[in-house]
Amino acid sequence: MTYQITKTFKLDMGHRTWNQDMRKGRGKEFYSDDMPYPYNKCANLHGHSLLVSVTLSSKTVDRQNFVMDTDLFKAPFQKIIDQMDHSFIVDRNDPLYPDIRKIVEKDNLRLYVVDFSPSFEGLAKYFYGCMKDIIGSTEHGEEIEVREVTVTGEHMTVEARYGIS
Repeated sequence: MTYQITKTFKLDMGHRTWNQDMRKGRGKEFYSDDMPYPYNKCANLHGHSLLVSVTLSSKTVDRQNFVMDTDLFKAPFQKIIDQMDHSFIVDRNDPLYPDIRKIVEKDNLRLYVVDFSPSFEGLAKYFYGCMKDIIGSTEHGEEIEVREVTVTGEHMTVEARYGIS
């Protein structure tokens, strides 16, 4: 038996998945040249409103009957969300990264640089790692497990999960 607590955060961001090619990845057998969009529509600069849900679990609760009060882990995780909110998230390996950086710096726009293609799946794994670091830094980090991080497009039916199955 375990207890679980989930907190959801909202994030508006722009990105592009420069290395996506539907002709080569998993499911490529479903690709056809007559599809109404190119093989990498997400290479275009675009944005999403995301819901990022973090689930913590524990076999026990504290004396106040909490796995952890969500306001306590909200504060450090919200700092990460705030840095990314209304930013363009770019992979430093993206061939357009130098150009994107120049444009952003020209107008003092917000840029958040990562070392992976910022797909929903990549973002879920990234947030999972951030939350593991946050929980691991607490005195009760060994008792609390980051169970899962889910990234969902607010007005989409796409959801990516990363964590313990």
